[in-house]
Amino acid sequence: MERDILQLTIPAFAIALERVVDPQLRGRPVAIAAVHSERAQLQCVSAEARDAGLWPGMPVQRALRFCPSLLLRPPDPPLLARGSRALLELVGDYSPLAEPAAPGEIFLDLTGCRRLLGAGRDAATRLERDLAARLRLAGSVGVAGNKLVARIAAGCLERPGVCDVLRGSEADFIAPLPVAVLPGIGAARQALLLRDLNLRRVRELAVLSEAQLRLLFGPFAALLLQRARGIDFAPVRPQRRAPEVSAEGLLAQTENNDAVLLAELCRLVEECGLRLRRLGRETERLTLAVRYADGVVAERSAVLSPPRSHDLLLYAAAEKLFHQACRRRVRVRGLQLRCAALVAAGPPLDLFPDDAALEPRQQALQETLDALRERYVRIPVESGHRSDGKAATVPAGI
Repeated sequence: MERDILQLTIPAFAIALERVVDPQLRGRPVAIAAVHSERAQLQCVSAEARDAGLWPGMPVQRALRFCPSLLLRPPDPPLLARGSRALLELVGDYSPLAEPAAPGEIFLDLTGCRRLLGAGRDAATRLERDLAARLRLAGSVGVAGNKLVARIAAGCLERPGVCDVLRGSEADFIAPLPVAVLPGIGAARQALLLRDLNLRRVRELAVLSEAQLRLLFGPFAALLLQRARGIDFAPVRPQRRAPEVSAEGLLAQTENNDAVLLAELCRLVEECGLRLRRLGRETERLTLAVRYADGVVAERSAVLSPPRSHDLLLYAAAEKLFHQACRRRVRVRGLQLRCAALVAAGPPLDLFPDDAALEPRQQALQETLDALRERYVRIPVESGHRSDGKAATVPAGI
C-alpha cells in the first residue's frame, strides 16, 4: 500500500502566533528576542526581517542597525504551548497518527485513508484551508511517500501552499537540491563534503557507494546514502508524553537577585508539591529550566531517591539544581520546574530511615498548609502562567 505522509510547516511559528494576537504586526519585520538586553540574540525572524538581512542568532543591537524598523517581541512560552495544542487538535481531525517534529511542524500519516479523505494532495489542500479558517495561520504542506521527502517538499515552498511528490519519484525530486537539505548534514559535514569530495548536490552523493562514504562518515555512511536516494522507513509516531507535573513562572522584569529568584522557585515548588499530593503521587525526577533574558535556557535534572512530594524536600533538591543551572552573568527571565517519573505515594518501606525524611511536626505543618491553600489559594490546573498576574490574550482557537 502506498504511504501518504504529510508534513505541515508554519514558518516562524512564534511570530505567526504573535500576528494572530496582534494583526498590526503583519507585513512588518518582526523578531522574537529578549527586549531587556541589547546583547540578546534573535530567536526567530519573520520573512520580512530575513529580506532585510537578519537571521536567528544575530545580536539584537546589530539587527537594529541593519533594520531600524524591526519590531521586537519577547518570548511567550504560554502562547507557544497553546498554539501547539490548537494545531494538534486541528490535525487530529485528519489522522490520529500525528507526530510533532518542532513548534509549528507536524507529520501526518494518511496511509489507507484515501476512500475517506481522498488523495494526499486533496487532504493537504483541505488542511491548508482549515488552518487559515480556524486558526488564522498560513503554512506549507509537503506530501510524499515518506517523512524525509515530505519534510524537504514542505521546505522547498517559498510561500504557503502544497507540494505533492509523486510516489516513486522521491529520488528524482531531491537529486538537484543542495546536500544541506539532508538531515544529519550540518555545517561541519557539509564543509567536509565540499572540501574533500566537491559534492554539492544530492545526486552527486547518491551515486557513491557505501564503502566510499564510510571513509569520511564511518557508521553514518549507510544512513546518509539511504537519505540521498530518498529512502526513509521511519514511521509517524504519535506524541506520547509520560505524566508529569510542571509549573512555570515568567518574572515581571528580568532579575539577577538570587533572593528574588529563589522566592519564585519556592512558589513553583509549592505549586508542584500541592498538585502531586492532590494526585497521590511522588516524583522520582526533578528538572529545573532557567530561561535567561537573552533566550538561552539552562536545564539541570536530578534523580530523587526515595521519591518525594513534600515542599521542604522538593525545595532542597530544587535549590541545588538552581545553583547548578544559574551560573551565567545574565539576568533571568523565568523559571520552569518539572516533576517526572511519578509513582504512587505511600509509606516508606526502607529498613533504614532517610536522613531527608520529614519529622512528624513538619508533616503536620504540610497538611495544615495544604488545607489552607485548598481553601484560600487557587492553584491553576494548567502550568505555564505568568507570575506577574497578567494572562496572555489569544483569539478563539488558539
